Amino acid sequence: QKHPLLDSAIQFIAENTQNPTLSNTCIAKQIGISEVYLRKLFLSYYHITPKQYVLDIRIRKAKQLLCDTPFSVTAIAEECGFSSVYHFCRAFKEKTGMRPTEYANLNKIYQI
Repeated sequence: QKHPLLDSAIQFIAENTQNPTLSNTCIAKQIGISEVYLRKLFLSYYHITPKQYVLDIRIRKAKQLLCDTPFSVTAIAEECGFSSVYHFCRAFKEKTGMRPTEYANLNKIYQI
């Protein structure tokens, strides 16, 4: 059973994933708890930090966009809330082992 504050945090994250300024501070403030308590809740229930959770959501969305749309890597980075295309490419490769363009080429559904 999840903690009710986590439900609020998860909903806020889902609604603001595309915002590059989304942070632990922002999330904690929105749901009315401290950053330390927010981190503790995430670690207790999900075994990852809020920052890792947000990154996982962004990477999942990026994978979907890379496969299903003709958008550029830059446009996808922006749509997923990354502060720069460089940060997006680095984070994507860390999580998947591939560059975004490699992933898209292997998994592309939409062809021009």
